[in-house]
Order: sequence, then structure tokens, then C-alpha cells
Amino acid sequence: VNKNKIMKQKYEFKNVVAETLLIPLYMRAKESRRKGDAILKDTMAEQLVDSIEYEYSQFDGAKMSEVGCVVRGKYFDDAIRRFILSHPHPVVVNVGCGLDTRYQRIGNDQTAVFYELDLPEVIALRRELIPEQPGNAYIAASLLETGWMDDLLRRHPDAEFIFIVEGVLMYFYEKQVRSFLHAVVSRFGGGELWFDVCGTMMSRHGVKPDSLRKHEAQIRSGINDGHRVEQWEPALQLIEQANYMKFFRPRWGFFFGQILGRLTRLCYRFSSLLGYRILKG
Repeated sequence: VNKNKIMKQKYEFKNVVAETLLIPLYMRAKESRRKGDAILKDTMAEQLVDSIEYEYSQFDGAKMSEVGCVVRGKYFDDAIRRFILSHPHPVVVNVGCGLDTRYQRIGNDQTAVFYELDLPEVIALRRELIPEQPGNAYIAASLLETGWMDDLLRRHPDAEFIFIVEGVLMYFYEKQVRSFLHAVVSRFGGGELWFDVCGTMMSRHGVKPDSLRKHEAQIRSGINDGHRVEQWEPALQLIEQANYMKFFRPRWGFFFGQILGRLTRLCYRFSSLLGYRILKG
């Protein structure tokens, strides 16, 4: 028996959206293995992919998602780094964390406390694969519940909170997204909220990201203009709406990087990255 061979484990997901967590994990691992020009390094993702038995090859043709996932990961990593540097008591909350390894990438500088939140079945899997650490605690809950938010406020009365909701909100209906935003905004004034969205081209016309074409998960909401969210919640102040394709242009290929990527408004109809300040009430 070859002892070096990692025992691969198979997991059955009850929730179709939960299964999508393997897409960004695989894309980060693949990126991390690139020689020379990798957008991000994520050795933990490499190890995790090796230990989970799954038909990853179904994502290999998904060129857009391949670059998109790592551009998004780096973009949010950078937002967190800036937040940590500019706030005395930063708390980072990764909402719908899946098997994200952000704490392993940036969190070990001890100044910030990191929380990972996801559905109980995902947190159970996470605990098995990435054991909790002192600065990185797990919360098994839905983002639509508010008990965990109140709990965080009780635990950290003097903290400033940054929420990252990566690859999650597009699977919820607009009404649910709005109620989540409202719950966060009404509690965490002085913090920040960063998330990615699909545009209405995806939500209304059934266009799916290339990595989801064979998948049952549906895109249920879309936002083209980041200022629309300010109308829902006046306490949210847009820091930035970013077009994925303006980052690492050569990696998107000539057409998307150099031509389509410069038509920012058009790109927003497919997807964008959003960051907001939460004003104090």
C-alpha cells in the first residue's frame, strides 16, 4: 500500500447551492499551481482539492469562472487587508464561506478575528477538513437568520466589522438579499460590506456562469448598478463597483480583456464586485 496516497473522501451534499463551494476551491487550487503569474497562492486549497473525491474535470472548460473566481478572491482579500490596517479592532466575517481559505491566506497576523459562517452541513464538512483555530471560529447558520449577528455584537462590542459575501447572494431572491442587507446595516454601523453580484443578464435571461452550466443551482437575483443598493439602504455608501475584467487583463484573453472588458457598463450587466461603507445610524 502506498502510504503517500491521500485517502480521498467523497461527500454527498444535500443542498445544491452548498455543492457549488467546490468550484471556487478548485479554481483557487488550479491557480495556485500555476507557474510564475499566479493571481493568488493558496496551498491549503491545493491540499483540500487533493483530499476530496469529486468530478472536478467538469469545471475544466470554464475559462471565465477560472479567472473570475481568483480575481474575486484576491479582490476581497485586498479589501480585508485594507480594512485590517485602518481599523483598531477588526472582525472579518466570511458569509457563506464554503471551503474558503482566506484566513490561511491573510489572517495569521493576529490583529483581526475571523469568523466563517455557512449552513450546518457545510460547517460540519469544514470542521472535518479545516479544523477551527483560535483566531478563526465557525458559525453554523443561514445568512437569513439574525441571531448570529446579535451574538457577534455581544462578543465584540468595540469591534469594527467587515462582511465578505463571496459567490453567494446571486442564489437568493432579491427580497432575501434585501432583508440580509438590512439586518447587517441596522446592526453594524461603522463597518464595511463587500459582495459580488450577477447582473440582470444572468438573473433575468437564465444565462449561467460557465462553471454552473451542468449544475442545478439557479441564479435568482441580479444587480447592474451598485447605487441601486444605496436606494434600498441609505446607510450603505458605495466605495467601489468593480468590473472583473479590468483586473489581470491578459488572463481574460484578448476579446474579454482588451475589448469587452473596457465596456464597463456592459460588463456590469453580467457581473460585478461591490464594496460599501456602513454609515453609523
